[in-house]
Amino acid sequence: MMTGSSASPPEPSAPPVDSPFSAPPHEASTPTSDSTETMSRIPTGIKLPDAVANIDTAQVAAKVESFKKWTIGTFKNSKQQLLEHMGKIDKTVDPEFEAQCEVLKDIHRRYGLVVAAAKNFSQVLTQMAEAEKKLSESFYQLSLKEEQIKAQCTTTSETMRGVGEQASSLDACLRYFISSMETVYSQTITDTLHTIYNTESARIEYDVDRNDITAASNPPQGQQPKSLPAGATEKCDEKKAKYEKLKSDARIKMRLLEENRISVVAAQLEKLQSALAAYYSGNAKLLESSVRELNILQTPQPSFIPAM
Repeated sequence: MMTGSSASPPEPSAPPVDSPFSAPPHEASTPTSDSTETMSRIPTGIKLPDAVANIDTAQVAAKVESFKKWTIGTFKNSKQQLLEHMGKIDKTVDPEFEAQCEVLKDIHRRYGLVVAAAKNFSQVLTQMAEAEKKLSESFYQLSLKEEQIKAQCTTTSETMRGVGEQASSLDACLRYFISSMETVYSQTITDTLHTIYNTESARIEYDVDRNDITAASNPPQGQQPKSLPAGATEKCDEKKAKYEKLKSDARIKMRLLEENRISVVAAQLEKLQSALAAYYSGNAKLLESSVRELNILQTPQPSFIPAM
């Protein structure tokens, strides 16, 4: 029989010591020297005070200053190019030199088209040679079973085999031509273009300083001339001399490139024309002779361009 008084619920008993729900035993609350040292460490294991003390402030300051100069220079160069493009600022112009550079850039682009088209043609020749050889083999296999048409199958098989071999020979000549053209396109002309691009960058840097000096010496009406930093004129003269030196180097390279590129490419075209004529006329002996000649030769290197 229930009484009016309610019994309080039993207090939860603590889990056994070996229970998985039991809390891990507490260690002494007094911090040890090891824990203090661990808290003061950075991920590299070096104490933070020592890491700060070992920083070379002079080296950091030099890097910051170098980065600052690079940022300012990049901004000024970009601003100069933008204003030139908008026609709001003048630039140093050498019409003859710039025309020569544009012609070389266009020639470089056209050589790239020749290399790409020749590679495509080489892939087609490779596939065609493989197809012709497979067709030759299929006719040969058919001749083994068809006695009544064995002679015709054998003749066709031999013809297709010869055509496939000629296609392989032409492909070998074409690959040599591609290798030579890639040398001219990717190395010889590119080396001269690299000097031209450096010349353009030097011209922009020179124009930035030149326009700064001009703007400081000739301010807008109603404003006082600005004082130039120490050595600004000398710095501008140095950049002008650098620009003129690179322009001279680029002209020498373009002249040598024009003199030697024609003779090198003309020789390669003559070899390719001989191989093409032999292939399409069915002159297998002349085609084999062209392949043997190319095997003796080595791919020309752009040694006629001096390093500057």
